[in-house]
Amino acid sequence: MRQGEALRKKQRTWLDARIRLIGAVVSLWACLLVGVSVQAELKPPPVGEILLDIRFSDKEQQLVREGRIVERTIGEGSERELAFGMALLVKAKPEKLAESYRKATVFEVVQQVKAHGRISGAGALADFAGLALQPNPEKEAQRYLDAQPGEELNLEAKEIAAFQALKSAGARNPVPVKEVEQLVRQELLARYQAYRAKGLAGIAPYARAKGAQRLAGDELLQAAKGSVYLAKYVPVFYDLLLDYPAAKKKAELKNLEESFYWVNLELFDRPTFVLMHRMALQVGDAYVAVERQFYTSHEYNSIQQLAAALPTQDGTLLLYVGRVSTDQVGGFGSSAKHPVARTLAAPYLKDMFESVRGRVQKR
Repeated sequence: MRQGEALRKKQRTWLDARIRLIGAVVSLWACLLVGVSVQAELKPPPVGEILLDIRFSDKEQQLVREGRIVERTIGEGSERELAFGMALLVKAKPEKLAESYRKATVFEVVQQVKAHGRISGAGALADFAGLALQPNPEKEAQRYLDAQPGEELNLEAKEIAAFQALKSAGARNPVPVKEVEQLVRQELLARYQAYRAKGLAGIAPYARAKGAQRLAGDELLQAAKGSVYLAKYVPVFYDLLLDYPAAKKKAELKNLEESFYWVNLELFDRPTFVLMHRMALQVGDAYVAVERQFYTSHEYNSIQQLAAALPTQDGTLLLYVGRVSTDQVGGFGSSAKHPVARTLAAPYLKDMFESVRGRVQKR
């Protein structure tokens, strides 16, 4: 009984941590999307057409037209995926605040973020200079030195072998934490460079027990394909999600804004290292922003968060869809855990959309 209670407490703590992080990101995206300029060059579609394309019911469409924030259950691609979304119609023409995207940062408002840094160009170890095994450095360093295929750490076979070799080299003396940190930096840099060169195909799998693997690249591709409405309204961005970085060569993407970061999140008194890719693009009257967490060191496998501001005849339609892949909700009982996670997330995300509506109405 006690073991079951401990497991439920851990699941709730994990969900709460993810909700706070996702909610903060929604706040950032929402701020950016309020900055969309609505031009009058082409007649936009009625809001109902877009809502129908994303399978909103007649009742949900009416609620959106009334200015209500509509929470939506999103189809999940696997038992490991949590997916949820929201829509809000802003019946105004918000002023353009494109500079908000360049200046805004979610890291400063998320309690779990303990350190972060930007990765530039081809990347270098110097970009990861601020990365440290904090909190509890000795315990976390030992986890890496004792690494095995499983859920304790998200590592591929070659990465596990590298940490085992480091442990063997220091068999007679404890391996200094700083040496483990340096190897973590090297492996994060290698993952960044592989993703930047090959996109989703360059993401090395996570080794699990009994020869199993988790393919974060496949999960993110599945998340991208779940954004099919973009194929109709912002096709160039949809193609970018599917075929990054090759699709960047398209002329329509010359104004694409993108950035890369490493982040240290404290989850369960452990450092969780994340590699993050953000992209944003204005195409005509539409504005789209995406965040991909294409590597995480433990607790979850990947995240895609997509926000879009689409012009309609009735105003600007704001859409948000978050997709989280984690082994923590897979397997036995996962069908019961998914609705719980969405229910926990909805109130927080709704607060974020409420703040957007309030800012627009004041203008």
